[in-house]
This record gives sequence, structure tokens and C-alpha cells, in this order.
Amino acid sequence: MNTDPRLDRLDDLLAREATQGLTSDETVELDALLEAYPDEDPDALERAASAVHLAFVDTPDPLPAHLAERLQLAATVLTPAAPARVKSTRSRSRSAWGTWAGWAVAACLVGVLVYTQWPKDVSVVQGPEEERLKRDRLAKDATAQAAKFAGEQAGATGEVVWSTAKQEGYLEVRGLPPLDSTKEQYQLWIVDGGRAKKEPVDGGVFDVKPDGTVLVRVRNPILVKDAKAFAVTKETAGGVVVSDGPMLLVLTPKQG
Repeated sequence: MNTDPRLDRLDDLLAREATQGLTSDETVELDALLEAYPDEDPDALERAASAVHLAFVDTPDPLPAHLAERLQLAATVLTPAAPARVKSTRSRSRSAWGTWAGWAVAACLVGVLVYTQWPKDVSVVQGPEEERLKRDRLAKDATAQAAKFAGEQAGATGEVVWSTAKQEGYLEVRGLPPLDSTKEQYQLWIVDGGRAKKEPVDGGVFDVKPDGTVLVRVRNPILVKDAKAFAVTKETAGGVVVSDGPMLLVLTPKQG
């Protein structure tokens, strides 16, 4: 069965309407195609674009490179110079490419929305000795220019080794009381002097072992430009976007 180029044109016009708007001639053409194909949902891509817009309100931080690359790829796929045509197995003529393109963009948009709204977990090391070796290598790597941060408060101590150049770091704490992880978790925060916003960057949530110790890798969801300090708070399970405190540990640059 031959594919229908009018359906591909309909997909293209719907995508343009959702992302950049249409000319008056294109609007007339879109209305005619929607009348010819009443089963098409004219608002699907626009709803997805609106969801992403809402997700980024008051959130000017750049996306991680891998997500930005996926979005750019999906946008490119929507308007190729000569898309490959394949036979459809559906009851009416439509290219598989046309169907996939719209859903590819929608999937990427949903992925961005989930990414920006969901707290990131800090990875508790599975092999402490192996992770210590990684931390020590980072500290000794001249290209990493790693800095050390340390602090002590109410019997608890902590130390962070952090490299802005590699966007990699490790937190080790001692003396924090174990929590019921189904109700509460500790959360790491990064004070970034390079951000216009004063709120610290989420560094992930973590649990301590029964003896009150843990070694975890920092999981910053966005680029940290200039780490000035680190802090640990106790939050509800899964973490929060903005903490009300109090800060259980404050780790500042360690001299020497």
C-alpha cells in the first residue's frame, strides 16, 4: 500500500504550529487537511510543547548535554529533507516515519519534564574500597583540579572531594544517625557561586549505614560552575526541591 504524503504534510504543519507558528496560507492548508482527516488529534504536539514550557518556567539552568542532544535530534527528524518512506500496516495510508516522528518528540519532551522535576538519588557506593580509589584518583588528578571541603557539627563530620572541571565529586560522612529511609533521607546541597539564583543545587539524597557512615558520589543534575560549600539536611524520603533546613553539616573549603 502506498503512503499518503498529505498525512506527512499534516504532521509537519502540526509540529510547526506547536513550536513556531504558521503563516496564514499554512493555517488554511492545515484546516483543510484536518477536515480531510478528522481522526487526527490537532492538539497533541501543542500540549506536549506547553508541558515543557511550564516545566522550564523560572528554571533557566541549561539542560545536560545528553538531553539537549536528544531533543535536537528529535526536532531534526521532524523536518528532514527527504524522509524515507515505508509501507504501513494500518488500515489507512500513512508512513511509519510520520507516526514515529511525532511520538519521538513527545517522548523527548516528557523525558525533559520528568528529569527537571524528579529529585536525583546519590549513588551509594557498592564497593567502598573501589569508590575510595576513584575518589583518591580524582584528588590526585592534576587536570581535575579537585578541591576538598570539610566540616564538623554536633558530633558528625563530613568531607567532600569535588572537581568542577570534571563535574565529579564524592561525599564521606561519619556520625549521622541512621534514618527510616521510607520516611526520611539525608540530602546533599551544593552552594554554587556561579549561579544567579541563591538557592543551592540539589546534590542528591542518601542513607547512612547503621554505624552512621557512608561514602557516596555526588549527583548534581545541572552544571556547577563554582562550588563554594556543601551542606547536608534531613528531608522527607525522596528529597525536596527547596529545603527549609536546618543544615546538619556545612562543608567549607579545606586549606592544604
